[in-house]
Amino acid sequence: MQTPDPKNISRLRHVPLFQHLPDEALAELAENVTPVHWEKDTVVYRKGDPGDSLFIILGGWVKIVTEDARGEELVLNHCGPGQAIGDVALIDGEPRSASVVALLPVNALELTRDAFIDALTRQPQLGFHIMRGLSARIRLSTTYIEKAIEWSHAVGQGDYSFMEQLDAEHKTVVTMSRSDEARVGEFLSAFFRMVEGVKAREDELRAQLRQLTIQIDEDRRKRDVEEIKKSDFFQGLKSATQRLRKQREDNEQEP
Repeated sequence: MQTPDPKNISRLRHVPLFQHLPDEALAELAENVTPVHWEKDTVVYRKGDPGDSLFIILGGWVKIVTEDARGEELVLNHCGPGQAIGDVALIDGEPRSASVVALLPVNALELTRDAFIDALTRQPQLGFHIMRGLSARIRLSTTYIEKAIEWSHAVGQGDYSFMEQLDAEHKTVVTMSRSDEARVGEFLSAFFRMVEGVKAREDELRAQLRQLTIQIDEDRRKRDVEEIKKSDFFQGLKSATQRLRKQREDNEQEP
């Protein structure tokens, strides 16, 4: 049996998913990890790819992304040193539910699903700690959904005041020390910044509507004037005015 690298055991211990594992379970996992490296903008895997590996980030950051109905990128999360990506696929064996792209050069450790299942068979307590990690993710997802509903409701009522919360700090990567609510605010910022475009278009349409209303009012005024000019009263008034004008001119010409 090959002796695992003590550094890899230490790295695994700092991953929330594995931090409570006993030494023998960590050693078993550390024995089966391999180092990988991705340059900036590398697509680590795409949505729909086979879920056959877990990756533990040692250095650098990645973004977890999907696409909206128009095919535009929607950032779901950012992950950095000490965090693991792809862990759910290790459990259910289903295709990747999102894509992962390197934001910076990234060094990571890869643990394949086959090695994980083998370790899980010999170390059943590993399953308990996996469930703890998934429970934390569910709590974060609940906060995410609550915030998304809250902001969507505000947009539905034309209230964009929450956009002031999406300041410059929301453009930075997420740190593990932040609260769930703060992290969710960062995760959702990319999506709700698209609302700014919607709001800008809405403001533009309002301005066009005001201009159109002014034009309609002007056209209506002209039409009303034309109707008045065609009326018998106006024609009679016009004729009377012309007679008075001619009478005045004749009087002025008399010696």
